[in-house]
This record gives sequence, structure tokens and C-alpha cells, in this order.
Amino acid sequence: MVHLILRASLPTLLGFVISYSCFAQPVNRIRKVVDAGVAFKDNGLNISFLNNQYLKIDRQGLLQIGWGLRVAHVQGSSLDFITAPAKLTTGKTGFASLSAPLLLRQIDTLQIKTGITFLNFNLGVQVVLFDRLDIGVNADIIGFALGTKRSGYYLGSRGYSTADSLNIHQTYQEAKPAHFNLQLLGDNALGSLNSEVYARLRLTQRVGIKVGYLFAINEYKTTQPLVDDNRRFRFRSQMLYLGLSFPIYN
Repeated sequence: MVHLILRASLPTLLGFVISYSCFAQPVNRIRKVVDAGVAFKDNGLNISFLNNQYLKIDRQGLLQIGWGLRVAHVQGSSLDFITAPAKLTTGKTGFASLSAPLLLRQIDTLQIKTGITFLNFNLGVQVVLFDRLDIGVNADIIGFALGTKRSGYYLGSRGYSTADSLNIHQTYQEAKPAHFNLQLLGDNALGSLNSEVYARLRLTQRVGIKVGYLFAINEYKTTQPLVDDNRRFRFRSQMLYLGLSFPIYN
């Protein structure tokens, strides 16, 4: 009798276990992508590698929030870095500096051959269309930069004047990349940071292409204070970005 009961119950039990296992299997809401690409304009080059993961906010995964790490290298010949601190460029700090006009009389220039490598944590958001096309934005938040000390040609906007009592206008000054990167918006930002608007098209399960527009800032810091005791100089660039994408599957 027991044997017959077991034979009759076994198919039902197996069906229940299989159904439960399928129901209990967690849905993977995380996507992982590695992007490798280059942005370029005139005599500037920005090479970057982005390792990000994206959390699907809705059930279909149309809206996704991303985070991860970006490694980038910027190089260029004789780029014009200008006075960086917001208190000098606009006379204001914080949010007030975002809408304040530039004080051109306080903008000095450091022409320097550029070579900066940096690692930053970034955040972003994207919309996924047709389960194949990603359209999104991301921005570096915090990180650090490295690079060798270089000599740059300093041009003070006021030339030889009482503000330039050290007579350093049109002289060569040593500088190195600012080591600490922090996104504080506008001229309040510190160091080297990338932000981008992009479209990523998956061609196959293993590879895709990525095109976008890169907004970058990079910063050098002189070894000695110059006019207005300033040591920080920033270069802003906007470049076309082209790259490849590689989805990572668990």
C-alpha cells in the first residue's frame, strides 16, 4: 500500500519542486558592461575604460541607474590651462559662481604639454530601447590623478604690474597634475573629471558600439604660487567619443 502511494505521489511531488524552483529563482536586475574608447579634438586625446553596472529600476528594465569606475588618460601638446579657482574666475564660490560672469582680468594662462592618468568613481542613468539601444549620461564624482611634473609657459593677463610683483609674467613654471578629483559643479570642481552623453548599440550578445560627446576638465597645479597666490589651472574640452562595449554575463 505504501509503495503504491509513493508511486502515485512522486510525479506530483516532482512537479511541485520544479515549479517552486522556477518561481523562487531570482530575476537578475543587474547589467554589467565594459566600455573602451577614445575622445579626440584638435591636439587633445582622451582615452578611457569604463567598468559599470546598471540596476534595472522597472520590471522591463527601460530605466537603469549605473555606477562604476572609469580609468582615463589625457594627453595633448601645448594646451592652454586657465586660472581654475571659482573665487578668482568669477569672484564667487559655491552655487553663486555657477551663474556669475567670468572676470577676464583675472584669467591667467599656463601653456603646458599634458599627460594625466586618473581613476574616478562615476554615476549615471540610461534608458534602454528595443532591448538593444542604450541612451544615457554619466559623470565622474570622485577619484585621484597621477602624472609627471612638467614645465609650462605662464602668461599673466595683467602682464608686468603691481599684481605681478614677482615678475613671473611670460616665464616657465613647473606644474604637476592635481591629485584629488571631486565633482562640485562649474569652477568649484577639483582635478580631472569626465562626463559624457552617449548611445550604446549592442550588435551581438558579446559586443556593441558606443558613440557620444565627452565633457572633460583637467587640472595642473604649479609648484609655487603665482599672481593672486594662485597655483591651480584648468583645461576644459568637449570631444566626440567613439568606442566599443562588451557586456559581461554572470
